[in-house]
Amino acid sequence: MKHYLLSLFLLIGSQPLWAQTPINRNIELHSTVSAETRSKLLDALDTLLVHINHGKPLPDEISPLGATLSLSTYKDLKPIRTNGKEPDYYKPQLINLYPVKDNQYIISLAFINPAATKDQLRAVINFMAELDNNRVIFSIPLYYLTKNWKTTKVGNITYHYLDEVNIERAKIFDKKNTQIAQKLGLQPEHFDFYLCNNYQEILRLLGYEYDSESAGQVTDGYGPDAGTIFSIMHNEDFSHDVFHYYAGKIRKNTRNSAAEEGIAYSWGNAYYTDDNGEMISQRQLVPVLKQYLQKHPQTSLLELFSKNPMIFEHQTKVRSLISSLICDEVERRKGIAGIKELIDCGWGDDNYFKVITEITGINTANFEKRVMELINNYK
Repeated sequence: MKHYLLSLFLLIGSQPLWAQTPINRNIELHSTVSAETRSKLLDALDTLLVHINHGKPLPDEISPLGATLSLSTYKDLKPIRTNGKEPDYYKPQLINLYPVKDNQYIISLAFINPAATKDQLRAVINFMAELDNNRVIFSIPLYYLTKNWKTTKVGNITYHYLDEVNIERAKIFDKKNTQIAQKLGLQPEHFDFYLCNNYQEILRLLGYEYDSESAGQVTDGYGPDAGTIFSIMHNEDFSHDVFHYYAGKIRKNTRNSAAEEGIAYSWGNAYYTDDNGEMISQRQLVPVLKQYLQKHPQTSLLELFSKNPMIFEHQTKVRSLISSLICDEVERRKGIAGIKELIDCGWGDDNYFKVITEITGINTANFEKRVMELINNYK
């Protein structure tokens, strides 16, 4: 599942690029970095931030190492200049700059509004900067922070990890990656897969030391982006969002959440891990749903689908599980052609029901009976 992270805004006005200084540099640095080098680094970062604000960071500003992901990450940054109302609400403040190796440096910016009555700090972002033949190039910190990690290749997946990789899980994911792509008529792609213990670790690798919108969040993964995946709670299987990734390559219409989440739950998993660190599967969830319905006999399946209450642990969704059973029925009746119709049916439940009614006969009037049959007949 690709997470939409914090974003940047920089004051541009009508100044020429060389005259713009978005970063507030008013800080005492206890550093051996010379004033000349510091100025060169910050001038270059000023320019990069201006280009990010325009949505056009330039390739020659980006380090060749991991350039695709760094460039993608910078391009994905959305404006955080506002508080929902005011332009230029948060401003970048230099809070740290230090050398890490040879001509490499980490520059930390805090996006703050000292005048705000609350939520003064929006984000803290680390940029990796390198002096290369008198020019400055930037990257996300990922490649520096993981330079001593181990790697293991399993099929089309290259795992990067600090401690260990579960090869059996890795083989399962590689197989799913191939199956999902081929079922949709696509070539399976190669991914670099970073095993992280939680979402906060992922954020730091991408450069986000702190993001107020993600504070305390641990159970998400990130990707695929530029051929790169970051794990959910150190699990080697990312097939839920890999399905979304491949589906996005064939979809011509607006994404339908019920349809795609249903297929992702069926072909992949429920995205989150259980207490044993295993990805939660459709096969695990259907018996739990049966037990819930036995204990709550007055429950409306259509209401569960429509309102999506939290009846499971670990953030799994009952709406997505019910949809996964319906999507399985679509595939049984019409194969991949039916699945592709669902993927491309367009936004909203009306479009979703239009396709499943045409293919399976399931509609809002017979939903209770027909879906209960799917649940009871599940094997």
